[in-house]
Amino acid sequence: MSSLDATPTKESQPQPSLPLPEGVSSRLIETRDLTFHILEAGATPAHDRPLIVLLHGFPEIAYSWRRVLPQLAAAGFHAVAPDQRGFGRTTGWDTRAYEDVDLTSFSMTELVRDIVVLVHALGYRSVACVAGHDCGAMTAATCALIRPDFFRSVVLMSHPFNGSPTLPFNTANEGTSEEHRAAAIKGGGGGTEGSAAASGIHKDLAQHGRKHYKWYYSTPQASPDMSTLSRDEMHRFLRGYFHLKSGSWPGNQPRPLKSWTADELVQMPGYYIMPVEATMPETVDRDMKDEPTQGQSSHSWLPDDELAVYAGEYVRTGFQGGLNWYRVRTAPNGRYTRDYDTFAGKKIECPCAFVSGKQDWGIYQEPGALDKMTSGAVCSDFRILRLLDGVGHWVPQESPNEVVQTILDLIRGLGR
Repeated sequence: MSSLDATPTKESQPQPSLPLPEGVSSRLIETRDLTFHILEAGATPAHDRPLIVLLHGFPEIAYSWRRVLPQLAAAGFHAVAPDQRGFGRTTGWDTRAYEDVDLTSFSMTELVRDIVVLVHALGYRSVACVAGHDCGAMTAATCALIRPDFFRSVVLMSHPFNGSPTLPFNTANEGTSEEHRAAAIKGGGGGTEGSAAASGIHKDLAQHGRKHYKWYYSTPQASPDMSTLSRDEMHRFLRGYFHLKSGSWPGNQPRPLKSWTADELVQMPGYYIMPVEATMPETVDRDMKDEPTQGQSSHSWLPDDELAVYAGEYVRTGFQGGLNWYRVRTAPNGRYTRDYDTFAGKKIECPCAFVSGKQDWGIYQEPGALDKMTSGAVCSDFRILRLLDGVGHWVPQESPNEVVQTILDLIRGLGR
């Protein structure tokens, strides 16, 4: 097994203490499958505070909630942020090489199961609010979709819920044409990702000299491209990556896209629609060369000592665990998302909110998704929409106070 193909063994590598704010602690929680690493604030021996669960995105870890956790504790809640399966200091997931890993262990329902198991281990039987950012928003949305009895409310950030799977319909009564046979075979795989491969989008993007980042992240080379960086290189790469996707970069002027077509997608920045021959570090370097501040403007919300936590963790663990999430979502014909088909046509039923930055392209990367949420097409009880001026993709870090306020406003309105 090539060292470039393998995820480094977490258990064998040093894990320095994290620089945490006052009132936030770190511990390991053993369960049957995973040993979760969590950050938490507001825990009590009696478990008499309502529980809030915070789910990070990529390339992040539980540390991204460091400014949110103590504020929720001060408001009377027990707030918990785990390193999710494949990330950070959580262990027990499949670390085998790219070609050997069991991707069914990273399915959407498995990720929800992880959170349900963790909540029970913590001594709770329900969650007042599950909040998720980026790919963590996908987990949070699925938690709310399939267990509204357990997750009483949900706050999503940066990645709108685009709806449950849409299955081929009425094919038994439409004859036996090649088109209908193909539709029946393809099946669910809800969301834009499930249909993109069949739409020829990659060929069309290649004609523009571009490629979609989610499919790059699904390739065997993506992890080696990023994981073999030295600590200094990792620090520089992540500084650029965080900066370019933030409200601190003036190049972020997002707008709704009309359709899932190459002509529309190429309007997005390089970190979403990459140069066809470039790695992600090369893409970031290209755009940072033209950035006069060299990322200095993002130091106000991500100073170097805090960025060093991310750099140190990803030098230690590599990226493949997180990249496996993308492989599941982009696999042809919904190969690893068929478990999700069980919930075809279902809406999120619990109260829902969405908060993100106005400078976040993530809101629009799946055309029409946010409109589906706010119109009630995919959420039965949508209550709060907040888009924040001057804030980009990393809203829990760039604007933690507003994130906290949104969570509290949603929870406090549950009785109405």
